[in-house]
Amino acid sequence: MFGVYFHIPFCKSKCGYCDFYSVASQALVQPMVDAMLRELELRRNYFEKAVIAGLTRNPRQEEDASMGRSRVEHGMTGGNTATLYFGGGTPSLLQPEQIAALAQKAIRVFGIKKFVEFTVELNPDDATPQYLQSLRDLGVDRLSVGVQSFFDDDLQRVNRRHTAEQAKDCVLSAQKIGFNNISIDLIYGLPQMTQERWRDNLEAAFSLGVQHLSAYALSVEARTPFGVQQRRGKLVLPTEGEVVEQSRLLDELSARHGFTHYEISSFAREGFFSQHNTAYWQQKPYIGLGPSAHSYNGAQRQNNVANNTQYIEWINAACHCGSRQVGINFDPQSPNWEIPRQARDDNPVENFFEVENLTEEQRYNEYIFTGLRTMWGINLEYVRQVFNSQLHKYSLEKAQKLVENKNLTLINETLTIPEERWMVADGIMLELIWA
Repeated sequence: MFGVYFHIPFCKSKCGYCDFYSVASQALVQPMVDAMLRELELRRNYFEKAVIAGLTRNPRQEEDASMGRSRVEHGMTGGNTATLYFGGGTPSLLQPEQIAALAQKAIRVFGIKKFVEFTVELNPDDATPQYLQSLRDLGVDRLSVGVQSFFDDDLQRVNRRHTAEQAKDCVLSAQKIGFNNISIDLIYGLPQMTQERWRDNLEAAFSLGVQHLSAYALSVEARTPFGVQQRRGKLVLPTEGEVVEQSRLLDELSARHGFTHYEISSFAREGFFSQHNTAYWQQKPYIGLGPSAHSYNGAQRQNNVANNTQYIEWINAACHCGSRQVGINFDPQSPNWEIPRQARDDNPVENFFEVENLTEEQRYNEYIFTGLRTMWGINLEYVRQVFNSQLHKYSLEKAQKLVENKNLTLINETLTIPEERWMVADGIMLELIWA
């Protein structure tokens, strides 16, 4: 299985906290869709060079993602299954016909036989019953609704354009139409958020009968409007202790309502874990289409340019280079960051992406950072079989101390971070990282 991700870099307005690449304009929506369709053609062979080290699983293990013995998959073959995810930005600014065109093109280009999950992110104020029905008719089987808060004053402070009532109506309308796999996003640690308000937000979410909850602690990034307000001393946030208490309340109430905390920011009822995101954390290959989108095939990471105009221009230029296939052939002499040789030597324009060839140590670090985000953790037998002996020895030595001080739990060769330590997970992961 592999993942296909479309980054839709448009919004009607920018949220105060958002650091994802998007622009508050819809002027280039159709040219962007056309460029993404061309990017799919340019990258139709992307998965043929995938080299993914993994562990075999029996049927029960496949279901819960626990690990067994070693295997390495080289490339992708016919009969592919995939996850499809439209994120952003605001994917619900696309017309259903545009979403359909991109999905159908991906099916043809990659020979996809089945989408095991088809997710579209949407804003509540875009979710008319007609729009939701159109998504359902397209085969979308999972919605991710950007609620953030069920209080209008919170929404106004973060510059969201929907109301709390619209958020509730969106979920109820989707359920009436037949969606039974709905995720909502909430943020805690917002300006002026109290423990009581966070409890009310969570209870409102669970009362709607959704299957999945993504809950994030507010992170203030320098380039965002919140970052500017913070530097000017105009952003009043809860204390670190209050945010920790809000996190604990999240764990308590989600468990009480039958949700499993399966990743640092992800909670779901049994059978409704995000398959697309879980594939990221389990090191499966994925391709990202659109400005700022990232891709991973086990040996390389690819990062698309984070500029709408440049992306469209460079994609169009690459498509007119005939047999030169700009963006397909890479310079084997370049050990790390590189621009494809043919783009440098033959093409007068810049290329639309950069490529990073991953060293074994970088792949090990990726495994640590992605695996320890989840309840499945990392497997020491996997490290022994997939990476070199030095990295295996290093992981054992570092893990021993972390287990002794109870920052890690070791059961059957599997290391996990105890749930009560997930608020400080980044620091624990850094202890295992190869520097």
